[in-house]
Amino acid sequence: MRKLYFSLLLLMLPLHQAFASQDDTNTRVLMLISGYGTEAQPELSYDLEELAQAYLVLHDNGVNIDIATPKGGPVLIKSNKDNLEYIQRFKSIALHQLKDTLSSDSIDSNNYQGVFIVGGAGAMFDLPSEASTQAMLTTFAAQRKMIAAVCHGPAAIADITLPDGQFLVAGKQVNAFTNIEEQAFSGEHIDMFPFLVQDKLTENGARFMHNDPMLPFVATDDNLITAQNPSSVPRAAEALLLKLGVTPKPRQPFKDEATMQLVATAKQTGVVAIDLALAKSPEDYDLNYLALYGFYAYALASEENKQRELDLMETISSHFSHPEYETALIKALFEQNRIEQAYRKFETFLKHYPDHKNTAELAALVDEKSTL
Repeated sequence: MRKLYFSLLLLMLPLHQAFASQDDTNTRVLMLISGYGTEAQPELSYDLEELAQAYLVLHDNGVNIDIATPKGGPVLIKSNKDNLEYIQRFKSIALHQLKDTLSSDSIDSNNYQGVFIVGGAGAMFDLPSEASTQAMLTTFAAQRKMIAAVCHGPAAIADITLPDGQFLVAGKQVNAFTNIEEQAFSGEHIDMFPFLVQDKLTENGARFMHNDPMLPFVATDDNLITAQNPSSVPRAAEALLLKLGVTPKPRQPFKDEATMQLVATAKQTGVVAIDLALAKSPEDYDLNYLALYGFYAYALASEENKQRELDLMETISSHFSHPEYETALIKALFEQNRIEQAYRKFETFLKHYPDHKNTAELAALVDEKSTL
């Protein structure tokens, strides 16, 4: 009888009252970005791609979004990725917010259910040190609001303390841009950083979790969500949605996101996963990101993992050709004593790039190996 009564009650209620839609939740999230970058040093800015991907995931699920920087006002707006469809879409929605960001000292945390901290090298400079930004984040933490931080973004929360004096990250599973990734991709700026994120988080008691370089990883622990690198950002945004009680809508993954997830799958299930995926739907993936992984991963791998990374590197070479990539592959094949494969790759290199500057170096290496 009670079941029948409840069913009748639902029928009597207006549909928007019986089942509240995501657009009716009034969920509001603050996105915090660095305001450090300038026209002279655009590389020391927030990461536009991370911001755009996270913003669109939240926006498409009915979340209201404000964008803040430590000082507020306009920020540097990069245009080097304007050819990407999702960047164009983000700018069509949020460009006005980048031209007039909120300042940290103007933020009332009571107006938000959570904060999403975007990475980029700039996040290492102003977010951890600007007083009002640190005070704002301390308030979010004290109120147990959801805090998500990606890539270099966790630098902003590394020193945040709770009312009991403990670090926010102490004892929690936490993730961020790793030291290995810093050495590989932040080389020209690393000496400028006040600290390395992984080191600071570990120093303050975090249980640092991570994936291999460039591959996605998201750590969740209580009210804290942290993600390793740009390929992890959309999932971090979806993890935040779940924590806020919003079920993420199905979506087409961003190409860079899908590409790195494909690599992660191939490392678990075999390199044929790459061949199959690119045969079925090549438009879903970005070959430049695939090549970027292949080019760096072997060099960054531990000795015990180099053979596996070389398998991936070689598989990727059948879908992407570039003289620098092929040079690195041939050297790696020789290093791992895959001599016949190296010879075949060198013969192919000569056909495709006979006048390349690396030809003489590779020929000398071939002669050296031939005499052994």
